[in-house]
Amino acid sequence: MAVTHEIERKFAVEETFALPAFDGVRRVASVTDRDEQHLDAVYYDTDDLRLARNSLTLRRREGGADEGWHLKIPTADGARDEIGRPLGEPSQIPPELLDLLAVRLRGASLRPVVSITTVRRTRRLRDAAGHDLVEVADDRVNARTMGERTIVSRWREVELEVLDPAGIDVLPAASKALYRAGARPSPSPSKLQRALAVDLGAPDVQPGPARLTATDSAARVVHAYLAEHTAVLLDRDPAVRVDAPEAVHDMRVAARRLRSTIQTFRPLFDAERAAVIEAGLREIGDVLGRPRDAEVQLARFAGELAGQPVDLVLGPVAARLQEALLGEGLRSREEALAYLRGAQYLGFVETLLAFVADAAAGQTERARRPAGTVLGKLVAKADRRLARRVDRARRATAGSDRDAAYHGARKAAKRMRYASELMVAVHGGDAAKLAKEMKRVQDTLGEHQDCVVAQTRLREFAVAANLAGESSFTYGLLAGDERARAAATRAAFDATWARASRPRHRHWLRG
Repeated sequence: MAVTHEIERKFAVEETFALPAFDGVRRVASVTDRDEQHLDAVYYDTDDLRLARNSLTLRRREGGADEGWHLKIPTADGARDEIGRPLGEPSQIPPELLDLLAVRLRGASLRPVVSITTVRRTRRLRDAAGHDLVEVADDRVNARTMGERTIVSRWREVELEVLDPAGIDVLPAASKALYRAGARPSPSPSKLQRALAVDLGAPDVQPGPARLTATDSAARVVHAYLAEHTAVLLDRDPAVRVDAPEAVHDMRVAARRLRSTIQTFRPLFDAERAAVIEAGLREIGDVLGRPRDAEVQLARFAGELAGQPVDLVLGPVAARLQEALLGEGLRSREEALAYLRGAQYLGFVETLLAFVADAAAGQTERARRPAGTVLGKLVAKADRRLARRVDRARRATAGSDRDAAYHGARKAAKRMRYASELMVAVHGGDAAKLAKEMKRVQDTLGEHQDCVVAQTRLREFAVAANLAGESSFTYGLLAGDERARAAATRAAFDATWARASRPRHRHWLRG
């Protein structure tokens, strides 16, 4: 499915508003003649308007150059991604779009909620080379809600939409020209929300307060972090389904952060409910981990192989690595998609949302105490756990026990990093500095673990090569490089840990 990243600005204007000429806008050399289009759109949502509540828009529009079904999904940069499909039958919502909405719908049905007719008059702002930079759409809108309660409304608005990356730089000046002519920011982010004219209610995940202090309850501070990363988990779900870059990684990390937070701050949660959430998050991480790991390993081995002298690459090594790891990646991706489309996952999302919402009020008496008297002690406990694991790893004898010990230290460092991130809301820069040090520790130990896993995989490839009558020499060579890299990483870790373990990074944990 084609995905268009949509960057636009909406402005409310009076019926008598006169568009500025835009001739004074920097980088705009010319403005095209006016083009007029008639657009008829029907917007779909659930009875409780859960798409609109979460800033999603699904419509079927006739007229214009891009008529068809459009799904608009908000993105982290404040813009939207638009996924389009052909018109088809009015009552047949494309299954591909329903799939992308599954995590929001969770079994709820869609119906037409608003009908909107727009007379759109457009001009395009062009640079000196004649490239279209920004489209100016002057819309006269007539809307009618569909259902038991009918609301008819009419308004005029102006949209600026970026057509070319260079148009992003033009957007502020073009917006300023509209302001000077009398335009004002639109009261609603979309035509749908303006037409509905109702209080949409809270999104699936209610964010925490913008500012928190040590006097706020521990529950409120932890809830803010849980809400932030639950929102990421839900937002990245459609991106995983369309195989967007880094989507699997981002969703997996969100699940890790949530699970780690529950582990570190376990006394603040109902034990039985927390165990269910932790198990569900572990499953999400495992399911998403398999396609991600295959992708990372293939890139790693391809890079290492490319750095070898040609005369040391014996046999079809690149082909075998690609054949095996691409196959693993494709199979595991299909398994991951099947999981995301299953009732178990969607049911777990409902359970997770209820758990996070209840975390705000505090699920235990300890959670309702001031954050300054509760959270630091729990983070300090995680810090002591990390120190013990690092000591165990550094004392372990060479072999699988040492590798496992370093891997355990890595997981403890990751937990400490996420706990420090959470504490930034209370302790600001001090907690942020420790989180940064923990990231260095995590990254170093992560590279060590990657070396360990790579050696295991290369041994498997070498055995398979021998059984097939092919040379295993190059696999052994690569494995030797990984072994040396692991040793170098352990040596580098000593300096990383010496810096990260300094007491001055932890003074804020004492009170």
